[in-house]
Amino acid sequence: MAFPTSSPLTLPRTTSAQPETKIPRFIYGTAWKKERTADLVSQALRAGFKGIDTAAQPRHYREDLVGDGLREVFTEGGVKRQNLYIQTKFTSIGGQDPSNLPYDPNSPIPTQVKA
Repeated sequence: MAFPTSSPLTLPRTTSAQPETKIPRFIYGTAWKKERTADLVSQALRAGFKGIDTAAQPRHYREDLVGDGLREVFTEGGVKRQNLYIQTKFTSIGGQDPSNLPYDPNSPIPTQVKA
């Protein structure tokens, strides 16, 4: 099956009160960038990426630095949040580094996911 390449995928939300979500065909991945994450995220956005992928898994991702990179380009004014697709993932305790957890595994699941 061939997919058109000129426009993003569009998925309707589950409620009619919210706008459609547009998912870019190419998303900049932030795994394994470590201390360079903020700079590389801002470079990717300046280069035209409209999607960023991250995860709540400090073993491979630095979500705090993704946020720093986003703030940098928002402050410059060239990129607006409403024009971006930011994808994150919740990683269960089995996939986490026990010495660097992004949430308290003893908390209720809704609290862990919100953290």
